[in-house]
Amino acid sequence: MVIVALAAGGQSVPAAAAAQRPEPRNLAAGRGYTWSQAPDAAYPDSGMELTDGRYGRLDRSDQAWVGHTRGKTREVVIDLGGRKSVSRVTAHFMQDWPTSSILVPLTVSMYVSNDGASWAKLGDRATQLLWGDGPPRDETYSWDGAADGFPDHNLKGTMAYARFVKVTFSVHTRASQLLDEVQVLGFDGRTEQAVTPQPDHPAYLKPGPDTAGISDLALLYNGYYPGGRGDWTKDRIIPYLEYVNTSGNPEGRLFDGILYLGLRSPNGRDFGTGETKLPDWNWYLEKTFATEGDLQQLNEASKKVADDLSRPDLRTKVVLMIPNPGELQTDFGDVDDDGVSENVNESSVGREQAVENREKIVRWWIDALRSRWAKAGYSHLKLSGLYWLDEQVSTSASGPETLRHVSAAVHDNGFKLFWIPHFLAYKSYMWSDVGIDAAAFQPNYFFEEMDPLRIDDASGIARRYGMGVEVEFDERMLTDDVFRNRYITYLNGGVEHGYMRNAFLAYYQGNDAVLQAARSGDPRQRILYDWLHDFVRGTYKPQTTN
Repeated sequence: MVIVALAAGGQSVPAAAAAQRPEPRNLAAGRGYTWSQAPDAAYPDSGMELTDGRYGRLDRSDQAWVGHTRGKTREVVIDLGGRKSVSRVTAHFMQDWPTSSILVPLTVSMYVSNDGASWAKLGDRATQLLWGDGPPRDETYSWDGAADGFPDHNLKGTMAYARFVKVTFSVHTRASQLLDEVQVLGFDGRTEQAVTPQPDHPAYLKPGPDTAGISDLALLYNGYYPGGRGDWTKDRIIPYLEYVNTSGNPEGRLFDGILYLGLRSPNGRDFGTGETKLPDWNWYLEKTFATEGDLQQLNEASKKVADDLSRPDLRTKVVLMIPNPGELQTDFGDVDDDGVSENVNESSVGREQAVENREKIVRWWIDALRSRWAKAGYSHLKLSGLYWLDEQVSTSASGPETLRHVSAAVHDNGFKLFWIPHFLAYKSYMWSDVGIDAAAFQPNYFFEEMDPLRIDDASGIARRYGMGVEVEFDERMLTDDVFRNRYITYLNGGVEHGYMRNAFLAYYQGNDAVLQAARSGDPRQRILYDWLHDFVRGTYKPQTTN
């Protein structure tokens, strides 16, 4: 036995014992904490449930569970009583859907701080359990310094030296979120492995190089619709590119970018969910690039606006969609004339080959767009970017990998990649990590009855993730006061939360809500177009909702 030292009293200490390190303890045990919003009365919290070491049974009636339903993202802050070395943070949740209407959070995030005011993110964690029917289950979300590191890759430690720990989690619109325990593992004082992360500076994505210079991007849907509602003409487009007064005369620019995207093909397959095949993609190409098709009509409208505003050099920036090639298809079609139909189904060709085939399809698509664009020679348009149509990162294991391949293909061709994830999109926080350049976050407030605090919550998430914001409305705002008020809430929110002037913005407007408002002879409808113009200019004044 090797002796390395003499302990007090002359006792020898084995080398293995001398080298043994102490185990981390739960620094949060028995400590109080504060909530950003009080838990539900049905699942109350006396102030110690999360740190008392008691885990609940998989039964909603167990009083160890603390619950939250609807409203804003919840935050719980634990004061460790002094700066400590934090090695791991965990939060434990329950799911029981649909029996008890309980879901685990879509995303849980962990932060540390030294003053309780400015925070450094340790990490975002998406559910791996996912949402689905089944018996009661549980999930633990965690950040582990040794395994996960820090968002700032220049920090080489394995622990965070901080006094305060914050855990945040998203709240579903119709389900409760139940948690019973938060642990903060680590050591008192500062260890050699502990570093101090610098506080984050949450901010919206601003218009600039990453957005191809686009500030306000209007979504025009040009897929298949009965009655030709997806067919865009010069006259339909003009009120989007320039603001026209009540006499029909132009008074300046409106949207400086147009996104053409289609949801369905004539056979009813969906471009966003991965249902469509090569014939559907070719149909969309033919429609969009036809001699008198959607892009030619946009070019004519842009030329008219350039003439109206005496700006002959004006070019409208265009973003075109990349349909989702899907993950289940075994027979997409032959994109490179080698006689072999592309198979993107991992279960039949394996993960690596499926991802490679998806990339091949996307690269074929980009080549087709470039070739047709060059041949058309549009005089007043500039192809500035491509748009990933799927509104979330796929929940499959290859989801992030596929997006990295897509973004590489886009960047290899000199374009920016745009994305507009919905409010409950899986792993939306990782948008820049997978190579997306410009993202606008969807509040989804317009479409569902919910508290106006959703605008506050969505704008806060957009800032934390470094995204822009999507302003959402459709034709219902013209005739229904419920939707009119929701539209006003978006505009008011732009002033209150700063995204009117400080963020890259996308605009969902149904099929032609902007056009109808611009041409309406009803002053109450027309004012909605005028307010939109003021909003784009950054001069909108908040209005009162009924």
